[in-house]
Amino acid sequence: MLHRIMVPLDGSTFAEAALPTALRLARRHATSLHLVRVHQSPGPVGGPVGPSTYDPVLDQDLHREGRRYLDALLGRLDAEDRARAVTAYLRGPVIERLTEYVRHQAIELVVMTTHARGGVSRAWLGGVADGLVRRSPAPVLLIRPGREPAATPAAAPVFRRVLLPVDGGPAEERMIEHAVAITGPAGVEYTLLRVVTTGEPSVRAALPRRGEDPGSRVQRATVQATLDARAEALGARGLVVRSQVVVDDDAADGILRYAAANDFDLVSMATRSRGGIERLILGSVADRVLRQAGVALLLWNPGLSSAPALVEAPDSSEEAGESARM
Repeated sequence: MLHRIMVPLDGSTFAEAALPTALRLARRHATSLHLVRVHQSPGPVGGPVGPSTYDPVLDQDLHREGRRYLDALLGRLDAEDRARAVTAYLRGPVIERLTEYVRHQAIELVVMTTHARGGVSRAWLGGVADGLVRRSPAPVLLIRPGREPAATPAAAPVFRRVLLPVDGGPAEERMIEHAVAITGPAGVEYTLLRVVTTGEPSVRAALPRRGEDPGSRVQRATVQATLDARAEALGARGLVVRSQVVVDDDAADGILRYAAANDFDLVSMATRSRGGIERLILGSVADRVLRQAGVALLLWNPGLSSAPALVEAPDSSEEAGESARM
């Protein structure tokens, strides 16, 4: 069960494409929806006689425009959604302020739109989505514009088919719990997917026997049995869970191909950090799925604390405000 969902906004229709999914999740969980925008003061710009100085009048005009945007957006929501919506207008570096808000307001899910930049050679998405995936203690649900879940009755699940790629890592169980808490147990089909790569010297879930090649029929059957046991344990909790082992030359390709061929609505994965919090990168598999998957993606960084922070009032120095409360 979710209690607080945040949607970062920048005034664009691209960012607003996350709202339909966020609203459906908020209705389904009867939770508060935090619509958050961060104001950034305009920097000096060059003029015909050299660089200009900071313009406080322009800054104030942009600030008022940002607040009016949130007020207008709140007014566009129907009465039920408006009653549970909270708006906050923050000031400062975007990623830092949004991350602080997630912690201070005990946000449990961030919902936003994203798209890949730079093609398959780029290792990062860039921008706010990338920053929040790296730094948010709450899971981040990334929606691809044009691929939002189809409208369904209010009682129906937002995502019906959820893919859970696993490889035996320690964060998987918590990632599965996040996915179930967000998508719900009723009317949802979960699939545990284990990709065994043909060049892999070992598999965490089951090591190959001496002389046995990774991806062999015997090893695949052993991994499948292990995966079936996990699916059965989840099924005992009332979840509909399937399991599948596939052999592929590359783990990310195996996930992407399986997701595309079986029409999943959502792929849920844990990310991995390397080199400390300021040099955090996604594990290579999660990174490639993030850049290439055509469906919604739920990512959670287990390297950050997921414990809810104490709710604090926004710092008045940031001129944060709430336009509506539950």
